[in-house]
Amino acid sequence: MKKSKAITLVLITGTVLLGCEREARNRYASWDDCVKDYKDPTKCVEEKDGKNPTTRYYYGPWYRRSYSTNPAYNPSVTSNRAAGVVRGGFGFHGGSGG
Repeated sequence: MKKSKAITLVLITGTVLLGCEREARNRYASWDDCVKDYKDPTKCVEEKDGKNPTTRYYYGPWYRRSYSTNPAYNPSVTSNRAAGVVRGGFGFHGGSGG
C-alpha cells in the first residue's frame, strides 16, 4: 500500500471512531432516587430486568462516558444515589433511540 493511502485510511478510521463515543446511563433501585437526581420525571424510565421480570430498575437518560464526571450530565457524581451504570457500545442509544 502506498504511503498516502495508508495515511488517508488512518485519518478516516480515527474520524469515524471519534464520532462513535461510548455512552452510559445511571441505573437506580427506586423511581424516587432517579427523579431526585434528574429533577424531571420525564428523564427517568422504568424497565424490567430481563432475567427476573418481577425486578424493576429505573434509568436516567443516556450521556457520553467522557461526561461521566460532569454533574450536569451525571448527577449521581455528587448524590451517589445510582445503583450502577449501564454502558452502551459505540453509538448505542438503547431503546430510546437517542
